[in-house]
Amino acid sequence: MGAPDIVSYAFRDDLSRKQIIKLARQYDGVDMAASIGADEDNFPFVIEGENSSVCFWNAYSGIMTWPDEDPVLRYAAAQYLREKAYPVFKSVEEVKRYAKEHDWPRKSL
Repeated sequence: MGAPDIVSYAFRDDLSRKQIIKLARQYDGVDMAASIGADEDNFPFVIEGENSSVCFWNAYSGIMTWPDEDPVLRYAAAQYLREKAYPVFKSVEEVKRYAKEHDWPRKSL
């Protein structure tokens, strides 16, 4: 489900956290997992830090970082994933351990 009046804020490094949170409301009701490309081969998750990163477990390549030039979209996607109980990690090493322990899929080309 998408919204027809979504505004991009790509490459806007002048936005405050308060502005980002307010502007992210444009994504309310949007299935952010689907809109960023989640599917059977790309499972999204969040790595927490000073700036949270939205990443994917790709069945062919392992950990992939989602391009996040738009701070508003990045915030909205990370919030959606947290709210929908997608995994949240503290580090790449934690993701790798979790993937191995939970047998996240690996496919060959």
